Amino acid sequence: MSSASTEQIAPHMPPGLIPPNLETVPEELQQYPQWVVWKAVEKKKRDGTVKVTKIPHNPKTGRKASTGNPEHWGTFDDACEAYLMDGYTGVGFVFTADDPFVGVDLDNCFDESGNLRDDARRAVDELQSFTEKSPSGRGLHIICKGELPGDGHCDNKAGREMYQKGRFFTITADVVEGLGTVKAGGAALKALYSDWFGQSASNDASHTVGDLDWDPEAPLVSLDDIPIGESWKVLVRDGEGLDKFTDSAGRADRSTALLAVCEEMVSAGVNKESILAVLTDKEYFLASAALDRRGGNPESAKQWLWKYTLAKVLADWQEVVNLFDELPQLERKERVPVRRGFSFISGAELIANITPVQWLVERYIEANAMVILFGEPGVGKSFIALDVACCIATGEAWQGFPVKQGPVFYIAGEGHAGIGRRLGAWCRYRGVELGSIHVSTTAAPLTEWEAVKQVMRGIKAKVEQHGVPALIVVDTLARNFGGLDENSNKDMGLFVQHMDRLKYELETTVLIVHHTGQGNKDRARGASALKGAVDIEHRVEAKAGGTIALQATKMKDAELPEPVLMRLHSMDLGETGSSAVVVKADEFVDDPEPPMSKQQKEIWEILVQAMDDAGGDFLDNKALVERCGSQGISAARVSEARKHFEVQDLVTVVKEGKEIKIHRKDPILS
Repeated sequence: MSSASTEQIAPHMPPGLIPPNLETVPEELQQYPQWVVWKAVEKKKRDGTVKVTKIPHNPKTGRKASTGNPEHWGTFDDACEAYLMDGYTGVGFVFTADDPFVGVDLDNCFDESGNLRDDARRAVDELQSFTEKSPSGRGLHIICKGELPGDGHCDNKAGREMYQKGRFFTITADVVEGLGTVKAGGAALKALYSDWFGQSASNDASHTVGDLDWDPEAPLVSLDDIPIGESWKVLVRDGEGLDKFTDSAGRADRSTALLAVCEEMVSAGVNKESILAVLTDKEYFLASAALDRRGGNPESAKQWLWKYTLAKVLADWQEVVNLFDELPQLERKERVPVRRGFSFISGAELIANITPVQWLVERYIEANAMVILFGEPGVGKSFIALDVACCIATGEAWQGFPVKQGPVFYIAGEGHAGIGRRLGAWCRYRGVELGSIHVSTTAAPLTEWEAVKQVMRGIKAKVEQHGVPALIVVDTLARNFGGLDENSNKDMGLFVQHMDRLKYELETTVLIVHHTGQGNKDRARGASALKGAVDIEHRVEAKAGGTIALQATKMKDAELPEPVLMRLHSMDLGETGSSAVVVKADEFVDDPEPPMSKQQKEIWEILVQAMDDAGGDFLDNKALVERCGSQGISAARVSEARKHFEVQDLVTVVKEGKEIKIHRKDPILS
């Protein structure tokens, strides 16, 4: 038995499902390192009933598990610990060719009186091996030792399955009729297999997902009317842009593109019938990815596309939705229902339900929006982002404009010590307690879905005590991009999709701090997909006399407001050092102008960019001199600027032998 305590209860057990009894799991199964944990994903069918899909996960990493990859499994103890500590629905056992076990799965085999149907009764009586109730309580699992005439077989209509490899069973150990020991199935096992499936039954255990449930009454949406970007439609129609989707060898791959298109259509709320109809239409280039595998037969292609691509995409999307099912309702407004398909609403109804814009920061930041704050390095973007965050967390007006108070979650890519000083300076200047603001301890590679889910779980852990977040800040995009290419619309589109899911599932505002491009200071750096996706865009730029201007350049649902003029005001924090706060431009006019010449500012920008490119908070002085030299700046000027940065408490210079390393002391200055 596992060393993990069995007195704990997994927090994510859906109502009506039987939790596993870890104390009664057979010792014969515990000895094999073939265990996973699983999560229940509910799907509502057309008839109103709910179907539960069981998604296996690696108990050691938390990532989705494959029943064909031993690296995705763990020991029984691993599974027990993950189940008890991480909130999975249950534990599961994987059948392989190297173990002696066979699994018999009987669905819905109890009648209203609790009596077994005839075929189930026969299996229990003849096999006399370990028998348990399934998680739903309506079926049976029997595990015995033996060998099948084939690898496995499934009869959905009869509700019977037999497998000996390539599948996993959810284990409840809710033992039936005292049958708690795994025994040999012998001739009885082969007789059952022969009688149920016949000796000619297929050796291909093919049912990894449920069969396609096609709704003939579902509205079919044409490609032109599907609410996705034109680049996606061109990819489907003509294959343009296929080169962006490659296989492991770097070759353009239609199946990879097909997966990406399915994900985009599902996230846009398109029903499965429309997706399958479009992506198996012989008139479209991308449809050949499915048609070629099924001899050009559209109906067969739909089955293939459902089984190997779309069903999994829908399950992933549903998992995201389920992740937040238990979140409390927002006070700001009712939760928006999940987009489940294409439909129309009358113009009259839209007019009747017009609501005013909901502001998080009046006139400047909308509630439930995606916002970008961009500017050159060193201009003070992060100071402004932190000022906005603190005002929302405390309810303090931002630069004279009212805010909607609520919890804030700040995903900091770097400079955590610097953030601490800035928060201290802000509280001292305002004379208020900080409020509900939570800062990440590390950056998060937000182009990776597993990292996004970790962020979601981290936020959810705070929700019960602090409430649903009003704002999530990502500072900076570069530090939280996960090493992908900012200039790639594909990579940027992935980042945007993940940010949109954060915004959508939490009904919150996401504020992204970003840099300007190298050549064009009037736009954010990187692929154009970012600007196209955001609801609000603000540019931050330095003006004469130490003034900082915030200028709205995009406001989706309102008129562009007037620029906001600010300054950075230095605050002495005593023994902990000093920092600065954002104040109105007309305050503290006697403050000295930031002592940084035009050329020093240029060198600072090169330094920051070089550190971003290197992915760290330090840089060799030699590398800085070389970069500046390529821009026509002499080594003497670089040395002079480096000393100036050190005096201004922006960097720390460390000499290691003949090498000089420059460390950003407060790297959040961006």
